[in-house]
Amino acid sequence: MKKTIKIIVMAVLCLNFQVMSQSVPIQITGTVLDKLGKPIAGANVGIPLSKAFAATDSYGKFTIRADQSTGELMVSSIGYKTTKIAYGPKPNLQIILEESTGSLDEVVVIAYGKTTRRLNTGSVGQVSAAEIALQPVSNPLSALQGRVAGLSITQNSGINGAGVKVQIRGQASLMQGSDPLFIIDGVPFASGNSSINSVTNATGTAGISPFSTVNPADIESVEVLKDADATSIYGSRGANGVILITTKKGVSGKTRFSLNGYSGFSQVTRTMDMLNTQDYLMMRKEAFKNDGAAMTNANAPDLLLWDQNRYTDFKKLLVGGTAKTNDWQASVSGGNENTRFLFSSGYHGETSVFPGEQRDDKISGRLSLNHRSKDERFTLDLSTSYSYNKNKMSAGDLTGFINMPPHMSLYKPGGTLNWEDSGVFFDGALTNPLAATNKRYTGKFNNANTSLNLSYMILLGLKAKINMGYNSVNGEDQALNPSTSINPNSGNLPYANFGRSALNSWIVEPQAEFNKTVGRGKINILLGGTLQNISSNSLNIIAQNYRNDMLLSSIAAAGNVITRNSDFAYRYSALYGRIGYNLKDRYLVNLTGRRDGSSRFGPGKQFAAFGAIGVAWIFSSESFIASTLPWLSFGKLRGSYGSSGNDQIGNYRFLDTWTSTNQPYQGGAGLQPSSLYNADLSWEISRKAELAIELGVLDNRFLLTTAYFRNRSSNQLINYKLPSQTGFSSILRNFGALIQNSGLELGLESKFITTRDFSWSSVINFSLPQNKLVKFPGLETSSYATVYFLGKSLSTQKTLEYLGVDPATGIYTFRDVNGDGQYDSKDRTQLINTLPKFYGGLQNSFTYKGLKLDVFLEFKKQLGYNYLYTQSVYIPGYYYLNQPKIVLQRWQSPGDITNIQRFAATGDSPAFLPAGDYLADSDAIFSDASFIRVKNISLAYTFSGSWIKKMKLEKLGLYLHAQNLFTITGYEGADPESQNLFILPPLKTITMGIQITL
Repeated sequence: MKKTIKIIVMAVLCLNFQVMSQSVPIQITGTVLDKLGKPIAGANVGIPLSKAFAATDSYGKFTIRADQSTGELMVSSIGYKTTKIAYGPKPNLQIILEESTGSLDEVVVIAYGKTTRRLNTGSVGQVSAAEIALQPVSNPLSALQGRVAGLSITQNSGINGAGVKVQIRGQASLMQGSDPLFIIDGVPFASGNSSINSVTNATGTAGISPFSTVNPADIESVEVLKDADATSIYGSRGANGVILITTKKGVSGKTRFSLNGYSGFSQVTRTMDMLNTQDYLMMRKEAFKNDGAAMTNANAPDLLLWDQNRYTDFKKLLVGGTAKTNDWQASVSGGNENTRFLFSSGYHGETSVFPGEQRDDKISGRLSLNHRSKDERFTLDLSTSYSYNKNKMSAGDLTGFINMPPHMSLYKPGGTLNWEDSGVFFDGALTNPLAATNKRYTGKFNNANTSLNLSYMILLGLKAKINMGYNSVNGEDQALNPSTSINPNSGNLPYANFGRSALNSWIVEPQAEFNKTVGRGKINILLGGTLQNISSNSLNIIAQNYRNDMLLSSIAAAGNVITRNSDFAYRYSALYGRIGYNLKDRYLVNLTGRRDGSSRFGPGKQFAAFGAIGVAWIFSSESFIASTLPWLSFGKLRGSYGSSGNDQIGNYRFLDTWTSTNQPYQGGAGLQPSSLYNADLSWEISRKAELAIELGVLDNRFLLTTAYFRNRSSNQLINYKLPSQTGFSSILRNFGALIQNSGLELGLESKFITTRDFSWSSVINFSLPQNKLVKFPGLETSSYATVYFLGKSLSTQKTLEYLGVDPATGIYTFRDVNGDGQYDSKDRTQLINTLPKFYGGLQNSFTYKGLKLDVFLEFKKQLGYNYLYTQSVYIPGYYYLNQPKIVLQRWQSPGDITNIQRFAATGDSPAFLPAGDYLADSDAIFSDASFIRVKNISLAYTFSGSWIKKMKLEKLGLYLHAQNLFTITGYEGADPESQNLFILPPLKTITMGIQITL
């Protein structure tokens, strides 16, 4: 019995000893390294479901106190996979982190730093280099279309180099700029999104995009900063959002040579078919019959004198060509853990769908150098690039001539261009469209960008930094109009336009950054300042009355010369700071503040303060969540609020300005005032609020982000109407108007299937925007009473109510609200909002062994201008102009039900005024312009096997890319994006390429 009791006591003591040994607190030390053995500073080390937390120092070392002698550590760092590792009796650990492949831990570039999606407190959308590489585009902004929630990008034209419209979360200003701030490697892009050509070419009012000088192949990632937490540290420059472009860097290891090239073709996408000769003649004859007008040689030569059997398909002739595309990119990179380099060069060339030799060529070169001292105290990051763009497109968009009569005579018997037919001279709207192909435009543009970042660790956790950069965008262009491009009946002599512009920007930003572990959290403090200068000068020359086409490029040979030039300088300075606190990778707070100074405002109004707060709670790290919701692998709730200002008002707007006049004074050039002094001009203020939740389920196989935002922009700058006695029509001043942009943004990432050989993943983003004018004091009695409407979107228009085509008369009818027999502003009762109801994109990616298929769809729900929008200018049946085939659905006899009125031939026709005046002011010109566009399809195959190694290749791949392949829409018009029959739509491009890495 005693022996039995001894055994029981001994067992209890051993059990008690084991329990006590497990609960004895111990101190764990260790080092966190990457796969190359390089220490990782700032890594987070914690014990799950406990309060123990530590962060690694600059040497990757950490110390943490654990309540038990055995357990598990969780280690995370920006750009690396979050890792769990067991610790035991030997507490000194060496932990190797692998670079992240999961989207939550991928690096995200933010203002003056980096973070991850997991630890980010702001709203940031990202487009990676891999997504950009799938798209055969020459403008990197086009590669962002439909890929980021809240980012709206509209391609103005399919012309090579044409500009694109960019908006982040809606229009925030009534009359001033709403463009985001563009930054490349920390250097603000000098020209922003403003056109860079000084002479008009085929791109029209949109102009040539400055981003046509940026090589998409050089880009590592594009981040779109949207909310106050992400943008307020940029102050006034970030009021409309920020787009950060980060270029590629070298990779340590052996020296690698990469070559990537593709060739392909482009064609016009969705257009409207025009009437052939017989249908055109029928339309014109029916118009005369409807009006009871007699056809004569004077008013109907196309019916009585011209050859009735001729036919030219002007759509095919002018825009039906096939454009060729060639792109080649080469790079060399390598280095070691201390010094990395990358040198790349590229060429991109495109021809046009227009007839003739028109093309756009670009060459670029770039050098990136990154160096870190062996003790990790000093770092240097240098990036410099240069690109040259030569644009030789037409001086005008030939799409504007597809409505010429299909049986007009284009050539004389000798082969020269014809300017009359049967005694009828071409003039006005009737012109020989081939003359436009003889106009010659040449634009030469270059873009140089240099960024240098230096940092030195003064003390443990304290770094001194300086970021410096220079950007220069220069252009020189000319448009030559020889005699062969001019109607000889006009009496005009050959003429030319010349332009030259230079835009230069430099920036210096000294900074001090402090990182320290405080208790169970980490604190990051950033203090800095900004000095920025932008200067510009331009020269425009109109040279007229040349006597010889061969002298067109000589300004001195012109008979008359008109010149004008301009210069401006913009200076900006600021002090800014950011304080971030991270408690156990669970509770995150980010405070930012900035004091701005801008030269665009008058004395006493040049400085303003802006700030923001962003908070986040990763609630999935809480023990009660982990135990009750085991399927929830990630959950974060975040919110932000802050303010920023908008100074996109142009330069010298607060000053008295003068302009030259053609009226001389005492034999000398005269000046006249052009704007009034207003020292009270101050910032438009934007206050932004956002609340978002991010969820990951089933080990983050599904990641959902839902965000609601509300941005309010006040103190609006508008042109205030003045009495005519002042000599000015208006003055720019601040006004108490308030604009609100709000909306819901959704993003869902799904990994449906992930196996060794096959995977299927999907990404969808969805934006539901709302815009309204909340306040505008005295709107009803102001000059803006018919332009803006309280409680409605800024995209709202007030129109006449279209009642359809009268079945009895075949004429457009509209509601006469007050019954006075006239259609004026009192009869405009219909509110039409062209703001998209929603938009977004859907990406599906499939891989099977070495084969990869990507399909991206862009979608948008909206109202837009339909084909009737052009009918007020080009009335069916009137004059010698062709029409789209849809007009054959017109009214013909009493009782017909249709949306197209009867044809009209004369200005006295009862159908003329409704089509010429009232139609364009009615809601008839708007219809559903929603679409789903197959924006991109990419099929790629990467070879593998021993023969690749025998060829000493690291990678060999072939791919096929298709852009703007087709569009699904019920839109009544040409392209639902451009919404204009006479503008070249986005082109369908198909390319095939090869990628080699040695």
